[in-house]
Amino acid sequence: MEEKPKLRYFDVVPHVRGFIIRDPLLISKEMFLSRESFLLLSLIDGNNTIRDIKMKFLKMTGILLSDIEIINFIEELDKNFLLFSRRFLGKIEEEKKKMRESNFKEIKTNYDIFDIERIFKEKSKDSKENIKGMIIPHIDINVAFDTYLKVFSYLKNMKERIIFIFGVPHFWYEVPFSIFPKNFKVKDRIIESDIDLIEKINSKFEYDIKGDFFSYKNEHSIDFPIIFLSFLEEKKKVIASLVSENKKENLIKIKEKICEGLKDIKKEDMFFISSVDLSHVGKKFGDEKSYDTEDVDKTYLTYLSDLENEKAFDFLEESRNKTRIDGKNTNFLFLEILKEFGIKKGEIIDYKNYYEELTDSSVTYSFLIFK
Repeated sequence: MEEKPKLRYFDVVPHVRGFIIRDPLLISKEMFLSRESFLLLSLIDGNNTIRDIKMKFLKMTGILLSDIEIINFIEELDKNFLLFSRRFLGKIEEEKKKMRESNFKEIKTNYDIFDIERIFKEKSKDSKENIKGMIIPHIDINVAFDTYLKVFSYLKNMKERIIFIFGVPHFWYEVPFSIFPKNFKVKDRIIESDIDLIEKINSKFEYDIKGDFFSYKNEHSIDFPIIFLSFLEEKKKVIASLVSENKKENLIKIKEKICEGLKDIKKEDMFFISSVDLSHVGKKFGDEKSYDTEDVDKTYLTYLSDLENEKAFDFLEESRNKTRIDGKNTNFLFLEILKEFGIKKGEIIDYKNYYEELTDSSVTYSFLIFK
């Protein structure tokens, strides 16, 4: 059987002369592709042989490429770890080994962390409302800066000593639920993970929830909350997790195992964060054009704020999550656990829509508190 090469996940950024390929996992070098090369790239989807690619490209462009030209193009992609191939999987094992052997995961970012901290401390309000959890965005910090300021207004006065973060694995995952078992480093600060508590939770699972290191390599749904927590005057311990399970009954089982692991912890010691965005629509996400998702978002958010997480989950399932709300599974587990901790009420603090004109695409996000 002829080989059918397949691309792995990466980000595509439009450029005036073509497209830029960027790797969110930070293991591939940035590549620039002309429009014709990008069209060729789009045919490497795991369904086409070299001959298929050759014929389809000819039909679309009128250009007849030789087999060698196509093979060389594919080999260049593979050398840059952009194919889902043995080379790429070997690189993953190499990166996992580095993370496993390190004492901490360093959060690397292009943001000026110290400048963000200064502005947060200068401009955030002093909210002393007693809350036990929050749903926050993980969209670009510059995009949602005003919302993150509100988030920090609540975070900076919390008294809880352990922060349990539930994130969304965007690029890679190996198990339905995982926890990162090492500390984090943000610039010159170490944010400690509660290793003993992580071990207790892990002992309740039939699989190892601590071994999925690579999923955390550059996962912004975890990195952003950790960055904000690093600004706090009082040191906290964290439990950073990723939720990929998408069946309600299995999420409930995961909740039961987590709560069993937390049973000896005082309720006043725990704080919970769900780090998610809402709808993703438009050309960037496969739609013909962007469209208004506010009705869908607000219905979903109302269910969440009323702690009706089963209704929220089912509401998205009924439409097959048409608007691509990425927090469906994470929010369900988050709210299941909040209810176990006696939380009765939620409140929507902020809701916004970020529109990207270049790609005619929209991402919505929100900030909710629970008490």
